[in-house]
Amino acid sequence: MNRRTFTRIASLVLLLATSGISLFLAGCGVWTDILNWVPVGEAAINSILAVLTGNGVVITPAIQAIVQLIEAGFAALTAAIKEYQSTTPAPVGALAKVETAFKDIVDNFTTFLQSLNVSGGLLGIITGLAQIVLSTIAAFMNQLPPSPANKATLDRASSARIAGNVIVVTAKKRSVSSFRSDFNAVLKSAPPDVKCPPSAYLQ
Repeated sequence: MNRRTFTRIASLVLLLATSGISLFLAGCGVWTDILNWVPVGEAAINSILAVLTGNGVVITPAIQAIVQLIEAGFAALTAAIKEYQSTTPAPVGALAKVETAFKDIVDNFTTFLQSLNVSGGLLGIITGLAQIVLSTIAAFMNQLPPSPANKATLDRASSARIAGNVIVVTAKKRSVSSFRSDFNAVLKSAPPDVKCPPSAYLQ
């Protein structure tokens, strides 16, 4: 092997190694972003409940059971990501667990929305808050490796039904701070007949 051939091979190996590191770091960034967002996502669900109860909507045992499933989904998502990050390469099946956790969150959140009987200004506020939650989840999922399961959940997150009204959701990448800002902006836009208690605002 002459010097020129060796130099080319060495350069190629370096390029591949650097690209691999870049992809790995990008992946780490996605997982960290999701883990940082999970507590805020949970707080957003509690905020929606606070707005509903503040405006006289009764949270029935059936609705509370759905909320508990959403919370379980967040816990499963956190555990799945930590498992995925535990070794390199990731454990077999770890990514599938992440996908399943996202699916459970989206399925149960959209079921929760569909169970609500709200109208007028309150419907507008709940719709706005739901769009922020679902569009943020969709943006996270867009950063995961494509798969049939991932696509199916993205399709489910692209729309939701509240009190018979269909809302369309477009994925939007947000940091934790921008999620809080967008979420609180919807609360601040509430008309006079809709009560948004201080506890509903994300801190």
